[in-house]
Amino acid sequence: MLIANAKKESNIVEYLLYMYQIEDIIRSFQFNIDMIDASIVQQFDQSEAIKSQIRDWYIELIEKMKAQSIEQKGHLASLHTLIAELQDLHKSLLTTYQDKESLELYEAAKPELKALVLKSGGQSLSNEIDVALHGIYGLLVLRLRKQAVSAETQTAMNKITAFLAHLANRYHQRKEGKLTFSEEQRN
Repeated sequence: MLIANAKKESNIVEYLLYMYQIEDIIRSFQFNIDMIDASIVQQFDQSEAIKSQIRDWYIELIEKMKAQSIEQKGHLASLHTLIAELQDLHKSLLTTYQDKESLELYEAAKPELKALVLKSGGQSLSNEIDVALHGIYGLLVLRLRKQAVSAETQTAMNKITAFLAHLANRYHQRKEGKLTFSEEQRN
């Protein structure tokens, strides 16, 4: 909860990846709040009141995951909504805002995104941002498992990471009312 809130305010992409991890953690503990409490919540160096809030946050996530029937796989509806917002912003940056940096980063990542779609094995991914996030999350899981990552894969993921990092920056600029049109657009 504490980490999620901080990430949501500072970097929306990191927040989404963190929440994917939280969903997987909940699944790994088989939705057992007592196990989550003992293994995770109680490890926080926080007051009992804050630990209680964190436990309640996990309980709420467990309830939502069950209500949304994503016990085995999938993501919370709220995360899908954020991904859709990011996809809409991505499209706006390329068209309405004509953001050159966004276009350059997207063009660099585009072949890698297409390759990820082919490698997804028919997994239902809703848009390019969804594809990019799942690719990065897959890389993070490989690293956590201490599995080797080829130089080619790392290069591809670096392009996708740069694309997502820029998009996250623009997302927060828009939320703060600081996203502006390019010089050419303003004339």
